[in-house]
Amino acid sequence: MTFSSSLQHELSLLTLWLIFMLVIGSFFGIAMTAVFVGLLGYVVWHLYNLNRLVNWLNKPSNNTPEATGIWDDAFFQLHNQYKRQRGSRKRLTKILKQFQKSTKALPYATIVLNSNNEIEWFNPASKILFGLRSGLDVGQRIDNLIRQPEFIKYLNGNNFKKPLEFDNQNQKLLLNVTSYGQGQYLLSARDITQRIKLDEMRRDFISNASHELRTPITVMSGYIETLQNNCDEINKYPVDKIYQQTIRMEKIIAELIELAKLETSSFIGTNVQIDTIALLNEVYNEAVSLDQGSHDITIEIEPIKINGSYEEIRTAISNLLTNAVRYTPDNGFIKLTTSTDSTGSYIHVEDNGDGIGYEHISRLTERFYRVDEGRSREKGGTGLGLAIVKQILDRHGAVLQIESEINKGTVFSCYFPFT
Repeated sequence: MTFSSSLQHELSLLTLWLIFMLVIGSFFGIAMTAVFVGLLGYVVWHLYNLNRLVNWLNKPSNNTPEATGIWDDAFFQLHNQYKRQRGSRKRLTKILKQFQKSTKALPYATIVLNSNNEIEWFNPASKILFGLRSGLDVGQRIDNLIRQPEFIKYLNGNNFKKPLEFDNQNQKLLLNVTSYGQGQYLLSARDITQRIKLDEMRRDFISNASHELRTPITVMSGYIETLQNNCDEINKYPVDKIYQQTIRMEKIIAELIELAKLETSSFIGTNVQIDTIALLNEVYNEAVSLDQGSHDITIEIEPIKINGSYEEIRTAISNLLTNAVRYTPDNGFIKLTTSTDSTGSYIHVEDNGDGIGYEHISRLTERFYRVDEGRSREKGGTGLGLAIVKQILDRHGAVLQIESEINKGTVFSCYFPFT
């Protein structure tokens, strides 16, 4: 065992003290009594300093008791520890004040909960959004103050990976919950009512405009088709071009209407299991018919578990295969495959086409986004196919994963996680 220098010094002093008492006691013929009295005095001295330490710990201050020997070192170390803790406390207090000051300035409602879902602190925005009252609602359970069933179920479910949208007092709120510390939670909520209304207005406008445009475009297409059959060679080229553009317009309108239906209709049938073998063979045969032998299209599939709408999933996979046929150079290969891992099922559409630059991948599912606008129009693309795919997968709780390398090809994977 290794002793500290202070303890070694203290043991040396104790030894010298006992030797001194032994010599004095021997001179008077009471050696053992003198040693006992010396030990007793030594113990009393330590008890005295111990009592001073306890009193100082009860009311610590910058003025530590004066002492000698090992007690001087103990008081010195404790005093330094006290100063460090005091400095840390000041820094933490400053950080807490800065946090509270910054959250008070936030336009979002911010609430701190303990492990019992009791409110520990909230910012002024929470008063406006939830009607919380300073001095009255601190310490109250939040589910006693916000009584929306969706909110209570979300809070008790303890699964905060996805934010919650719920209605509260004629408002649409978006709630995020973050856990921290020992069972504490930070709630942040904001009013998205206006955003929801704008989204609804946008969807309604696109849907209504698409429906209104469908009839005149159909009429124009019919008349142009008649003109094609009755025009001379001089006018045939421009009439053919006009016809191609009307057909493209009809396709854009049809896909806009399809997107509007997906966005506005409620999704049912998540418990219906899809016959993936029949579905994938159906879209494969459609792709082969569309391709007319321009590519090597293969299929390697096994049964996988997917629940949802047969028609919607068929539309999504058909769009991916159609894109592969459209943008893969002639004589290239296209492969439709499936796979499964411990987390979910996959449907893959792979090609060896020109590939897609990394900077474009994150934007591919945006409406009307094109990597090469001229090439897309030439191939008959509308810029809406992948947007429809993403919308369908979102409705099924699935994800579109894209891997691509320039001049080597692209793999589109539809990932359906097990629930």
